[in-house]
Amino acid sequence: MLATVQRVLSAKIIIDDQVFSSIDEGCLVFICFEKNDLSQNIIKMVKKIINFRMLDGPKGLTSLALQSSNEEVLIVSQFTLAAITNKGNKPSFHKAAKPEDAKLMYDKFVSEFKNLLPKVKEGKFGSYMQISLVNKGPMTFNFKI
Repeated sequence: MLATVQRVLSAKIIIDDQVFSSIDEGCLVFICFEKNDLSQNIIKMVKKIINFRMLDGPKGLTSLALQSSNEEVLIVSQFTLAAITNKGNKPSFHKAAKPEDAKLMYDKFVSEFKNLLPKVKEGKFGSYMQISLVNKGPMTFNFKI
């Protein structure tokens, strides 16, 4: 299970020329499920992300976690995080979970986030999306469970 989390001033998802979802200041979470991922590790990843001190707080840079903030979260499924790029000139996605398995895990991932944080929005699994964001920092963090 892989996640890339970017701090943003804003982010939005456009599907079929319509704004599907958007957030103001917060975090954009790209999540990828791999073939051998276990659903019981989903809550572990969610808790890692929401408790990771990546936000500005009263004690300065990276002193506040999402759990303790009022910031928003936008979650996007992105199987390309599992790409193998070190061999040849074309990415290989053989480590990514099958779409039907990834969909179940994605739904659980989003649900767990929504159970723990009040301002969570999501993309549309399996859809072609245009994502625009204003990166804050920039600050980008990669997680692997």
